[in-house]
Amino acid sequence: MYARYLYHETGLRKGDIVKKLDEFMQSCYPKYNPTDWNSRIEKYMLKAEKFPLCECNGIWINEKELKTIEEIDNKVLERLAFTLLCLAKFRNFRNPNNNNWVSYSNGEIYNLACINTTAFDKDLKYNQLEELKLIEYAKKINNLNIQVLFIDNESKNKLFISDFRKLGYEWRLYKGEKYVRCANCGILTKNTNGKRRYCKDCANVNKKKMDRIRMQNLRKSRIC
Repeated sequence: MYARYLYHETGLRKGDIVKKLDEFMQSCYPKYNPTDWNSRIEKYMLKAEKFPLCECNGIWINEKELKTIEEIDNKVLERLAFTLLCLAKFRNFRNPNNNNWVSYSNGEIYNLACINTTAFDKDLKYNQLEELKLIEYAKKINNLNIQVLFIDNESKNKLFISDFRKLGYEWRLYKGEKYVRCANCGILTKNTNGKRRYCKDCANVNKKKMDRIRMQNLRKSRIC
């Protein structure tokens, strides 16, 4: 991201971009070793030209797409199909020539879909979606990209997705399950008792903060 910003927004030459990336790594990564990172920094600099910066506030999912997913009638496959759809639409926004392709690792996709399963089951679930003619694999050997086949840009927009961190939970929320957006970071989290306001991480941070305040107040009261 920083390399893309330097290339498209500052007008720096490629050699200067490499220097800036090197300075950034030295200031932000204590274990940074220039020798180990030379090739990667060079790669990021070269890729920066191909990918201009873009701002995406979110993507719309329309009625027909939602109906197609609901017709799968399998909660896990529905979350997977919904996640692939969102990712494909996001990539279409970034690149109008993307043609509905998703090029993320299995681990990334399943994490976003909030699905915990084995490597074998991951492939099995993809195959089930393929049998339903909802996705298609790339024809090139060793290319793991997936093309989403049920994208429809004609029917009425119905669901706007602006947060891609927990797409599986976004689908569950749409289906009426009990989820709430964290009052601090905005991520979706389960809300089984109807009283939850924070995700686990933010709740822990808030607890530590309150504990520190209580200890400080206790010390002050003892001094007084």
